[in-house]
Amino acid sequence: MNQLKLLNFHKMLANFANNLVGAFIPLIIYQATNSLTYAMIYLVASKIIRLGFNYLLKNLYGKMPQLFLLLRIIPITLYNIFIFVLDAHLIIGIIGVCLFNSLDYALNNLSKEVILNYSSLTKKDDEKSLGTTRIFEQIGIIVSLVVGGYLLDFNKVIVLILSLSIYAVSIIPLIIFYIKSRKQKTFNKDATSNAITTLRKNKKYKEISSKLTKKMLFTYGVIYFSFAFIDMLQTCYGLHIFIQQGEFATAGILNAIFNCFYAIGFYVASIINEKKDMTRLVSIICIVIGISSLLLYFVNINTAFLLVCFFYGVIGFSYPFISLFVLERMLLKTRIMACSNRALFTRETSCVMAYIVGYSFGFAGLLSIFIVTCVTMCASSVIIPQGEEKTRKNLVDFLQNNENIINEANSLETNEKNA
Repeated sequence: MNQLKLLNFHKMLANFANNLVGAFIPLIIYQATNSLTYAMIYLVASKIIRLGFNYLLKNLYGKMPQLFLLLRIIPITLYNIFIFVLDAHLIIGIIGVCLFNSLDYALNNLSKEVILNYSSLTKKDDEKSLGTTRIFEQIGIIVSLVVGGYLLDFNKVIVLILSLSIYAVSIIPLIIFYIKSRKQKTFNKDATSNAITTLRKNKKYKEISSKLTKKMLFTYGVIYFSFAFIDMLQTCYGLHIFIQQGEFATAGILNAIFNCFYAIGFYVASIINEKKDMTRLVSIICIVIGISSLLLYFVNINTAFLLVCFFYGVIGFSYPFISLFVLERMLLKTRIMACSNRALFTRETSCVMAYIVGYSFGFAGLLSIFIVTCVTMCASSVIIPQGEEKTRKNLVDFLQNNENIINEANSLETNEKNA
């Protein structure tokens, strides 16, 4: 069995296991403190710590992503234990949950994306694997949000035991694959192209390629920062309704609806992406999501539950079009420049920075987060297509050695002679 199938098996079970509790942590902290401020402090602090772990582990993600997923068992166990500490020692509990949940995210997100990167090396593979793997991710999340929401209202100990047991089962096949494949020369190696290998033998073009790589990574960093704010929606709206109703089940059901439509959306988006250029569609979707997320805040869930479900469904179905469009193109371009793992790291850190900024608005009230999400999503309707066109043009210029690149190379050569 290839690594992609093993990864999908892991994602389905691991997402089920981890989201039984993990998806509800901000709500649990609010329940323990009865304070939105404490919940916001946790969210901002956890993202800052996660960013720190990302940079600490930066040089290891590409070498041992499978082992990182195995090591997740440690922080998952510890942050679950500290959830129980909340009732007896509030501050210690929050600090422990914050620290180990942040480590869990740092070990998890980028490791899975790097493995996916290794498992799909052509555009056709990307389109199929990205759509398929997201569906497997969402299956686990959907089930866990419903089950976890009800179980947390009933018994947290059962949820902890169930979570750890299922996660342990999910990681075994990937670790076996790692042990069998670790001595292969191409195992856990970033992709590159013959074109970039040839051009980088020339000192002039090597310098130019280095500059182009930095520009490309910066552009994608800006792109991901611009639309990552929508990732906060499920947490923030979950808090919004938990404050009103005081139970986990409703938040779990709504987030399950979101992820159900997200899975369907990814399947549809992958089909359309193979046949048509989605640039204009993605721009429209950014605006639709931005406006829908703001309107969602003002809908009374007690009197218009179906309308809330409608908005959640629209946002969940639409978001994959943006995610697939940007990620598939980013991987294609950065593999040519032999920097796809660096691009995935840039993607991760840019998103986490967006979360830090976004959740910081929460100290002024949850409405502030919904407003800033609407504004940034509308802005991304312009930023995404412009960024994609800019990176495409720069890459074509570089690979075709057109007049702009030649002039820059000659300028570098002249500077070297004058020096």
